Amino acid sequence: MPSTLPSIPIVTDLAAIAGEEPQSVRLYCPSCEGLDGSAYDSLVLLPIHDANERLLAELRNGVRSEAQVFAGVFALDPFRRHVDILKALKAAGCHRVVNFPSVTAIDGEMRVSLEDFGYGVTAEINLLRTAVAKGFSALAVVDSLGMAQEAVAIGVSGLIAARHANDAMLADLLELAHETSLGLFRLPDAVGGT
Repeated sequence: MPSTLPSIPIVTDLAAIAGEEPQSVRLYCPSCEGLDGSAYDSLVLLPIHDANERLLAELRNGVRSEAQVFAGVFALDPFRRHVDILKALKAAGCHRVVNFPSVTAIDGEMRVSLEDFGYGVTAEINLLRTAVAKGFSALAVVDSLGMAQEAVAIGVSGLIAARHANDAMLADLLELAHETSLGLFRLPDAVGGT
């Protein structure tokens, strides 16, 4: 199934997508720049990247693409409130968000610890809920059927399967994604990959 599931391209430079067709869907994450390997989705979580600061700095000049550009917002940012990030995005003309980088890239004890401290899936769902309530279109990176069901219930426009999703989960997510306007995507194997 992964080979037939469309990959959502991750772009790190808005200028690279200027003039694209309006129906094209892109995830914009400038902090992924230079992270070409297959571990980009976990590497971009490292605190040295300050993903939201980089995103907001790059968007200060506004969004000039006709493509459906979804800004990758790090929901677990300990220094910025979701409402402040969303306000800055709206001021820049960006009305689409996705919970990326996402805690879905982490598993095991580290994931449990993050969840215990309130830096987990609940924070990401809360970001998406706030965004949708404020009129944003949202995509949800998900790694479980439960997370996907919550995301669809709050009104996201589509789902993105975490890279480690197995075939059974992808089948469930594909079925659920029919309730969204954009459907189901998968994260690419590398930044810039399709």
